[in-house]
Amino acid sequence: MSGDELQDHMNKGMYGTPQLKPDEKRKYLGTFRERVALTLTFAQLKNSAYLAELAKELKEQPELHMIINGKVQNPELSELMKFAQDANVSFTCNTDSTLKHGPDDLAVVVCSKDTALHINDVDVAQKCPLTQTTDTDKETKKHFSLRDLFK
Repeated sequence: MSGDELQDHMNKGMYGTPQLKPDEKRKYLGTFRERVALTLTFAQLKNSAYLAELAKELKEQPELHMIINGKVQNPELSELMKFAQDANVSFTCNTDSTLKHGPDDLAVVVCSKDTALHINDVDVAQKCPLTQTTDTDKETKKHFSLRDLFK
């Protein structure tokens, strides 16, 4: 063995086999970004419109695979598994302890197992924008009176 081969062999023994894009794979629950079709964060998981979009996506493309973050709590987890079973889509729960579970971290990733899809907008909020009134709109509607018309 030459010096470089010996050093590579020692590095693999000490640090393990080098991985391709480990941060990207950690963010997308174990898959590469180019394979992803749809994502939901923990905050979006509580919105019924986003869940309906997820169910629609799964039914339209049953060849896809759903990866669920292992930190998803039971009521939502049961609902996600039911969506996958109804659409006949395979799914896995990634229970890696290094996965994050804040409101903006990914809870669900719908992806292809081995094919690059190259979809630009994968966030469910971009695919299914919600029309919401802001707090200031609600306040103006609350305090509206006939006197305001005649000022």
